Amino acid sequence: MINGYLATNDVAPMILFANGPAANAFNSGRDALYGWGYTPTFQVDGSLQRIGWSQSIVEGYIDSRLAVPCYLDISVEIIGNATGGIATYTIVAEEDLGVSPLKLYSAIVESGDIASSGYGYYAGQVMAWEPRVWPAGATGTAIEFTGPYPQTIVVEKPYTLNPVEHNFENLEIVTAVQLATGNHEVMNAHFMDLPDSGTGIYGEENASLNIGVSNNPSSGNFTVSTVLPSGTTGSVAIYNTSGRIVEEFAAGAVTSVAIEETGVYYIHMTTSTGEIVTERCTVIR
Repeated sequence: MINGYLATNDVAPMILFANGPAANAFNSGRDALYGWGYTPTFQVDGSLQRIGWSQSIVEGYIDSRLAVPCYLDISVEIIGNATGGIATYTIVAEEDLGVSPLKLYSAIVESGDIASSGYGYYAGQVMAWEPRVWPAGATGTAIEFTGPYPQTIVVEKPYTLNPVEHNFENLEIVTAVQLATGNHEVMNAHFMDLPDSGTGIYGEENASLNIGVSNNPSSGNFTVSTVLPSGTTGSVAIYNTSGRIVEEFAAGAVTSVAIEETGVYYIHMTTSTGEIVTERCTVIR
């Protein structure tokens, strides 16, 4: 594909079809957003468009976007099963982004299907990152940061899956926050694999190693739930932005936490086998 980007997880391209068996409302919405009129068209980080394949140009676009500082953080938690559930998006702006209006776009995508004859040229090939369900809507969900910063926005969206059509073991969720107008620049994006299980609570990357935060953002009182792989133990430390530990406790249970000072805090869990998971929470008044 594009040099070593895919192998290093720096790039996760989504292939969108405006017609044929893969056509759907989300694909059509993205097509209309960018005004594509030629196949193939490459849209890099929303803001850079290349019509027709040129490896050197596309690589240059990717390099230029990877060099842009990012002041927006996205985390996603899925609570549900193979028939659907709720996607919770926690979006933190570290400072004023200086752009508006913004939209949240998200799609649950499926990989591993073999393209049928209806896909024409792609028939027989393994499909990847094909949008199946879009919790934030086919044309996105408007969000707005007003300050003070850092500011956290939490968006909860229900979604429905069809176990007959959607193989839960092959599903991922991709999320982006980007400009709703103009060049549609992506402020940041998030990609997460849904674990090979049809039931549970899914956070960053691993359902058997997980941190959940209830009431985020909160006024200072929230709960931290931690899940550990079988046979392991662990510890949790909560840090402020200065690196000072404000709370410590054992992992593997639900713990109530009370913090008085406003700000962003980092919940850091370390297991006895050396695995590390970090989650972010915000205290506001």
